[in-house]
Amino acid sequence: MAGFGLRKNMVFDWKGATFRIDRLLPNGEMLLEAGNGGAISLVPRQVLLDDFTRGLVSTSTVIDPQSSAMPIYGRPLDQLPDGVQQELKRRRKYLEAIHADGKPIFTPEFLLPIIQRVAKENFDTNAPSATTVYRWNKRLASGSDTRALLPRYDLRGSKRGRQSKRLNELLAEATEAAFNTTPLATVTNIYSRFLAKIDLENRQTLSSKPLVTPSKRTVYRMLGDVDIYDMTALKEGKASADRRFRVGKAGVRSTRILERVEIDHTPLDLFLVDERTWLPLGRPTLTVAIDHFSRMPLGYYLSYGSPSAAAVVGALRHGILPKAEAEIAIADLPVENRWPTYGIPESLVVDNGLEFHGLDLEGIAFDLGIHTSFCPKHQPRFKGSIERFLGTFNRQFAHQLPGTSFSRFHLRGDYDPQKSALLTLGEFKHLLEKWVVDIYAQTKHSGIGTTPWQRWHEGLAAFEPRLPSDLQMLQRRIGQSASRKLRRDGFELNGIRYNGDTLSQVLRQYGEGVEIRVVFDPEDLGEVHVWGPLESDPITVEALDLTYARGMTLRQNALIRQVLREEGAKAEDRVALQRARNDITKAVEELMVSRKQKARQRSGAIRGISSSKPNGTPTPQSQSAESPVIRKLKSIKPTGKAPATDLELPKVLEAFQMNPNKRGRDGNS
Repeated sequence: MAGFGLRKNMVFDWKGATFRIDRLLPNGEMLLEAGNGGAISLVPRQVLLDDFTRGLVSTSTVIDPQSSAMPIYGRPLDQLPDGVQQELKRRRKYLEAIHADGKPIFTPEFLLPIIQRVAKENFDTNAPSATTVYRWNKRLASGSDTRALLPRYDLRGSKRGRQSKRLNELLAEATEAAFNTTPLATVTNIYSRFLAKIDLENRQTLSSKPLVTPSKRTVYRMLGDVDIYDMTALKEGKASADRRFRVGKAGVRSTRILERVEIDHTPLDLFLVDERTWLPLGRPTLTVAIDHFSRMPLGYYLSYGSPSAAAVVGALRHGILPKAEAEIAIADLPVENRWPTYGIPESLVVDNGLEFHGLDLEGIAFDLGIHTSFCPKHQPRFKGSIERFLGTFNRQFAHQLPGTSFSRFHLRGDYDPQKSALLTLGEFKHLLEKWVVDIYAQTKHSGIGTTPWQRWHEGLAAFEPRLPSDLQMLQRRIGQSASRKLRRDGFELNGIRYNGDTLSQVLRQYGEGVEIRVVFDPEDLGEVHVWGPLESDPITVEALDLTYARGMTLRQNALIRQVLREEGAKAEDRVALQRARNDITKAVEELMVSRKQKARQRSGAIRGISSSKPNGTPTPQSQSAESPVIRKLKSIKPTGKAPATDLELPKVLEAFQMNPNKRGRDGNS
């Protein structure tokens, strides 16, 4: 390596400037010349030695433009080609031999006998000349660095391309056109386009020196000189290239639990079955909130609907409240640990999905004192903790269960996930909670250096989570919100009219037509919470037709209203509403046993099956014959995008034609 010594003419960097030792004085001081012929200063030797220890002094990397010295190679010796390493050792043997008897005299008479002796001892048939050995010695002495002896074969030859500027431009155009057509463009395709452009250029310019067509091998070399980043940008686009070649930096740091909570959705790589028919129902959507400090899941929500504000609300509600003991759906499979997380997050990090940009989440965050942060579009790394958890969840848990669809279709081979589907939502919920608290939470996480369980309890000892004042307060704050005008007959929300004595005080104080804020639970439209313009606390108002609205989900109600609108009935007709609800019950039962998997998944969404209601919302039975409403219902396309599903199930398999009291091909449960 390069050496540093306080000797005459030594050039070094000191405190951001370059100096040269002009003279060494007997008293230990040195005359330093700054830069090229700059100011002269007198500096004690010990000052430079002390600053060298502090890392303030180093050998100068500035190369004198007038010097003919080659730059020193910086790579480690073991990374050099074998031929270069052998040449370095050969040169050192000659220099060591001429220095063996003291200070050498660099004359041919002194050097040639030594050179011939070393060449004979090492069987070197191409011994260097005296001038060559002198040049090696001078190169070594100039910097006291043995790497100066390395042969710089890499500096030989011109570094400029031999092709003309116009040829390079035409090749760039041909390459861009090929990759715009397909990202899988081959060099053969690019070369064909390149030849066509050269031919067109020669015919258009009529120059006395037409462009010479390079060979295909030359084009290979020209493309090989292009930066990998630029080639990736051509193939996949600049955004993809930026993501692939970005430099990883330290991620966001949190110092306590609930300081930062990340939330996201994912369709599960798993098919579940209906508890009543045992037919595959589809792939549910999982919404999870995770605590960044401990990497412990704060809460979750499972449903058969697409990502929605209701799913976000459900995950937040589950996350904030202390968790009850897991509901046992599979015998002899106890959950050993209690889910420990609870509390209101300080900051909630979400992506740019529509369900996160509505007034519902904004209002909930404001009411509960939660700061909401949105990640840039198509940049999942800004909430990497939840992205990693969802990947771990699918790989280590969902992919290990019967009915998994895997993350890629080609990974299935002959495996049919719908034939293998076995678990109901209630059973999956049981397994999920056991995996989270008994396996994931007890496994060391490389990102935090300990288990999520241990990290959460360490954070809990230093910071007490914040909870709402009471459960009713949380129910009033968490839900979907809307604004309505209050009149003497109450107000209408989602086609349902609400009124009661509790509204009379608001009506008397502010008058008819006053704007009120309404918060409702999308899983139960039976009652809502209402705020007056200046009221700090809400009042609870029930639906006028409580028999219809109690337990009715927002999706079920929207479907009923759609049917009635298309049939020409009035939404206020209670008899028509109840009849439509009964008709939906019958139609859903038919969807449940349909041979089409997508239809069965629709039935799960309409019935409101979720992690909070694994059996769905019960609806009254109807014995009436099929009505026009039922026929219309069967033709309605589901609102919103359902999670990605597989192809429709073929003719009902014998494995699923089973006694309602039995499960599995052999009747075992």
